[in-house]
Amino acid sequence: MLIFSLFAAGLVALALLFLLPPLLRSSSRGSVSEDAAVVSVYRDQLAELERDLAQGTLSPDQHAQAKLEIEQRLAEDLRARADHRQAGARSGRWIAWVLGLLIPVAATGAYVLLGTPKALDPVVRLGMSPDDAAQRHKMLELTAKLAERMEDQPGDPRGWLMLARSYRALGKLPESERAYRRLIQVAPDDADAYADLAETLAVEAQGRIEGEALAMARKALDLDAHSEKALALLGTAAYDEKDYGTAIDYWQRLLKLAPAGTEYAKAVQAGIDQARQEAGAAGKPGAKAQATAQVSGEVTMDPSLRDKVKSDDTVFIYARAETGPRMPLAVLRRQVRDLPVRFKLDDSMSMVAGMSLSKFDHLIVGARVSRSGNPMPASGDLEGQVGPVAPGAAGLNIRIDREVP
Repeated sequence: MLIFSLFAAGLVALALLFLLPPLLRSSSRGSVSEDAAVVSVYRDQLAELERDLAQGTLSPDQHAQAKLEIEQRLAEDLRARADHRQAGARSGRWIAWVLGLLIPVAATGAYVLLGTPKALDPVVRLGMSPDDAAQRHKMLELTAKLAERMEDQPGDPRGWLMLARSYRALGKLPESERAYRRLIQVAPDDADAYADLAETLAVEAQGRIEGEALAMARKALDLDAHSEKALALLGTAAYDEKDYGTAIDYWQRLLKLAPAGTEYAKAVQAGIDQARQEAGAAGKPGAKAQATAQVSGEVTMDPSLRDKVKSDDTVFIYARAETGPRMPLAVLRRQVRDLPVRFKLDDSMSMVAGMSLSKFDHLIVGARVSRSGNPMPASGDLEGQVGPVAPGAAGLNIRIDREVP
């Protein structure tokens, strides 16, 4: 214990040797580095504006106005920092002596109470360098200021776009999602906003492009048939569902928009080639790979029933024979948070050998919310169904609208 205490005291003394001299000298070296970090953040925002101008998202007048606003905020920020440094220089020596007394006591007490002080250091925990941590902290401050300004100017679509992108860069996906939703409220015809929201929702869902993310991507493509992000997302969603023909169609449209010979175009072509290979392995090159029989459509829920379920309740989407065994022939499992959700059931999802969709002429297709997660129906579950339909039926609309007695 004594050896450890002496070792810890030596580390504290070493830390003071690094910490106190800069305060006593009132050096401006750290301030210059921090100013450079601030300028770097604003430079990134200006670069984003230049890209928006080049892509036609902003008009020259909008670009000039936004650039002026950023330059004014930079000037104000640097002026405020200069004033703060001037005041800090006067108190630097006093702070140095206070820290010299408090740091050893605080460090010892923190270790006794918390065990491992390094575990509390976010820079160490996130694996960031001090410069990266300082820049991230500054970006957090700037984003917070922008968020405050947007509450006072909620009708500014460029501001919501910048805020959403800033949150996304910081890894704050829920905040980015909310900002994109506000952007859509003030700019309901902005295809890029819907595509960006779809991408954010997909990232939040660990890469799954379904439910609302899929609906937002389709909305973006409805507004702009040349939306590259929407085409990429919809192609990926189709590929994940083994709908290779549809995936190839979306990606071929995307390839026509990609600059020839670029890495981007090569990546899109690689995706098309992979989809063709998968489709060929299924026996239908270049076309949709599917089982012998299938049914597909969309599941929605009556809004009046939303308060009776939780977002993580299980949703079973199933198909069974109209007459005969009550056991489902095919089942797909989702959650309430995924609704509305598009589905496809086919023979590959058969639960019992020899009992598949193609074995029956008439099917009942339904969806049920199970609060317990049990596949067997129970009183209080919510359900909806359609039928009878024939194998191969598409575009089914299943509405969960009643409670199981």
